[in-house]
Amino acid sequence: MIPRLYNSCTEDPNTEGLGSLKDLLSVSITRNYNQIPTLTITYPNNGSLSKTIAKDMIIVADIGAKDTEKNQKFRISDVSKGLSALTITANHIWADLSSIPLRKDVMLANATPEFAFNAIKNALAWQMPEISFYTDINTVGNVVWSFRDIDNVNSALMGADALGDSAVNTMQTLYHGEFQFDNYKLSLLKHAGTDNDLVIKYGRNMQSITRDETTSGTYNAIMPYVTLSSNAETSSDEEITNQPAIQNLTNGIIRTYSSPNSGQEPADNLANGAFIQLVSKTSTETVNGHTWYKTSTGTWIDERWITFDQSKKYLVNKLSATAILTANQDDNGIIVATNDDSILYAGKDNKELWTSPFGGEASNEKLHNGQKYKICWLAKDLNGELWYNFGNLKTEWIPASSFYLTGDNVAAEKVYGHLTITGSVIASKDPKKPNMELIWKNVGTYMVYELQIDSDGHTWYHLGQFDGRQIWIKEGQNTNFAAVMTADDEDKILKQVPVYADPTGLTPTTMYYEIGSKLRITAQSFNRGNIFYEIGTNQWINSKFVTISSSNPVGETSVDEHTLTLTKPVIASEYALKTHAPLRVQAVDFSAYGIGDNKNRLLSVAKAYMKQNQIGRPAISLTVSYEQMQGAYQNLTSVDLYDYVGVIFDEVNIFEKAQCKSITWDPIREVATSITIGQLPSNYTHYLNQFVTSAVSTGTAEAKGQSTRLFNEAKEDAKKNDQKQIDAINVVQKKVDHVSESFDGLNEKVEQISTGMQNFLTGTQTGSIMAFPNWKNPTEIRAKTASGGYVRLDNQGLTSINADGVETFKVGEFAGEAGVMIDDVWLSKDDIDWIHKQQNSK
Repeated sequence: MIPRLYNSCTEDPNTEGLGSLKDLLSVSITRNYNQIPTLTITYPNNGSLSKTIAKDMIIVADIGAKDTEKNQKFRISDVSKGLSALTITANHIWADLSSIPLRKDVMLANATPEFAFNAIKNALAWQMPEISFYTDINTVGNVVWSFRDIDNVNSALMGADALGDSAVNTMQTLYHGEFQFDNYKLSLLKHAGTDNDLVIKYGRNMQSITRDETTSGTYNAIMPYVTLSSNAETSSDEEITNQPAIQNLTNGIIRTYSSPNSGQEPADNLANGAFIQLVSKTSTETVNGHTWYKTSTGTWIDERWITFDQSKKYLVNKLSATAILTANQDDNGIIVATNDDSILYAGKDNKELWTSPFGGEASNEKLHNGQKYKICWLAKDLNGELWYNFGNLKTEWIPASSFYLTGDNVAAEKVYGHLTITGSVIASKDPKKPNMELIWKNVGTYMVYELQIDSDGHTWYHLGQFDGRQIWIKEGQNTNFAAVMTADDEDKILKQVPVYADPTGLTPTTMYYEIGSKLRITAQSFNRGNIFYEIGTNQWINSKFVTISSSNPVGETSVDEHTLTLTKPVIASEYALKTHAPLRVQAVDFSAYGIGDNKNRLLSVAKAYMKQNQIGRPAISLTVSYEQMQGAYQNLTSVDLYDYVGVIFDEVNIFEKAQCKSITWDPIREVATSITIGQLPSNYTHYLNQFVTSAVSTGTAEAKGQSTRLFNEAKEDAKKNDQKQIDAINVVQKKVDHVSESFDGLNEKVEQISTGMQNFLTGTQTGSIMAFPNWKNPTEIRAKTASGGYVRLDNQGLTSINADGVETFKVGEFAGEAGVMIDDVWLSKDDIDWIHKQQNSK
């Protein structure tokens, strides 16, 4: 069938709705094992429905040949417009439940799947009476789902994906079923497919089908171990009094344990930035004989992780080094001396001055209209914004964006720049209305208070009011615009680095160290991606300005004296011995089996574990395209998701049943364009998608939409750079040019993909949308605007910065308060509510 477009999911799918997408360029529906189906359509920009298609509309299409797979609804999640076509991405309608959390905890003892699902349905934060459930599974299980931990309903239903990214105690995990989707009806079945009679010889004779190496993707040996327990208990704790809560600013992980003694278990990881209260310590019969600190939550930390800064307020990393301060002239985060240019301040009277350009506060000093000042110091803060200082480093700082510095050293209120007019120009009261244009002959230089670009691409400059009339000047041959000038003197004679009062780098002092100073470093902190060095009590300097000249090696090794392993620590699988493959060893903890220190008992339990879990048994993974389902593989055209086929391993002489785990369906031709039998192959698309999902999981809807578009662009760029290599791996796509007949060649292509993708993720970026510092570990995403500025999305919210580097719009949570900043005016939530109230009252 040809997919059809609908306004709403409540419309009858047996009608034509808004019409069929008959002029689409391509369409595919992907169904993976126990995952919600997805639909992708490429549709021409000049198509009959191109102006109608929008996010959240419904597309109806068949996802397979069975009756229960007909007329399935998909909700459009993203519409990206290219040069000639739209890319439409849609999720099966059941994905609607991915946006609905639980409103209360679900805790059930000995619950059947049906009972568990009904409990979920009753706990929905938004009721959906139209959803239903069927199962043929009678297994019972204990269910514990906290609404605080479960992001949405589907997080409670479906478990780990094909690569095991999110293993949770879901219905899939508890009841070992297979999901079928039929619009708002969900089925969890013992087996959702059929047992096909087809047999594939999986090995050397497979020349036309891409497969993963049969024995390379699984463990073929284990290292069993037991953490020995002890009855020893702490006999005496030394109480720690008057110890305030301290903040963890170490780089890395501090692990806490259930006890300081033998038999302890890991309790938690202390996150960077977290506060912790130490209440007592002990060294009696402790692990490794160390002193252990008890926290207010009852967990314990080994003394070797406890390094205080000199103020005793923070946990930091121990470091002993000498260093010298270094900086480039244009570095952010330093101050430089100027040649003391004088300015006449012509702006608003009583303009506030600040204590520091690096996060200071308003001082009691003010700028006064009509008075002259000397600019003695310049600074660029960590965001790159320029600041002026008028002599007193402790009280007289002001951001350069606060006023406009003219060529004759007059400081006026903030403007965009100045416009020099040398002859007749076109002027208008309103640049949006061409019939209001006139000729203006006033030559001279004028302040520009606003910029505007009309529909023809012409720039207009707003000069303010003349003779009671607003004047806009059209850019032309007699105009010369200069942006806001900054006092960027080349004769900078001295550079200094600010000192912070704490290792977070959030509280500046009024102290500065000159470049070239030699420092003694006693500790290191890590906060918000920045490293700071301790140079004295309550004195910290950003590491970007520090060059270590010498250091004493530090670090401690922990010796585990409470672990039992076998004399020959590794047990190899029988399959590994047959194939002579290199061992891939998995460490397995058997501490919960009551083994004690008996090695014979450990050996017997480990062998039983290997047999039960089939350690080392070859894994099947092969992907077949429609064009390859010929000859001996023609019967594969009838294989559907969840179906089983027989597989013979000629390498280890094993006959195995393998399941179809993925199918890509063409609803127009009504054929499967590719199927994957066995494990899904790893690919970069999966990892990029996981990154984006993680990045936007706590963001706004707008952030999620932008990240989806960025992901699509990243994927398209990857295709452009490495098309042949990615096609060789992802033969599920119809555009496959060829499949390498040499597995050595295939491996080489995989390496090329890895290198290409690594370069893409970490290399130099170009384009209108970029991630900083790179796509691999982004802390912010920027999109350039037509006016020369950019929009920044980070963990503080969404900020618009104009071409002069001035923040003109901001929405998010700042200084612990949610609100919006527009042109330097901060509107809190209460302000916004008041404005709405006033508007409604009118």
